[in-house]
Amino acid sequence: MSELHALLTRMDACARELESVANAEYEAIRILDGDQIMALTDRRIIIHQCLAKLEEDGRALRTRARIPEEMTMEVLIDLFAGNQASEFQALRRNLYERMIYIDRQSQENSLRLRAAYNVSSTILQHLGLVQKEQPYGRTAVR
Repeated sequence: MSELHALLTRMDACARELESVANAEYEAIRILDGDQIMALTDRRIIIHQCLAKLEEDGRALRTRARIPEEMTMEVLIDLFAGNQASEFQALRRNLYERMIYIDRQSQENSLRLRAAYNVSSTILQHLGLVQKEQPYGRTAVR
């Protein structure tokens, strides 16, 4: 169970880092800082790779312990954590809620980024600095 606790703790640390990236992305999008947005995107990719590795480690841990794949983490903790079950469940719930919050933040940031792109593109087009793109890759000729 100590391996599971360490795994959940590392996943929580990655999730916290991802949460800080999402908050920083919000600010970067708000002020239209393209360099910062790109740097944060790179950080986000690295953190997602870390989470994927930890998820893989979790599957390997389950396989080594001969725990069936269909058993949820909630049931696994209740069965094997003994008197530490409440601590493990709290860690699991907090991680789950954090990941849902981060997903929602990421979706909102994606919409904000798209809106910022649309506004910027429209302004540049009206100033004549960028040609309007037409369907099928044609450019408008005036």
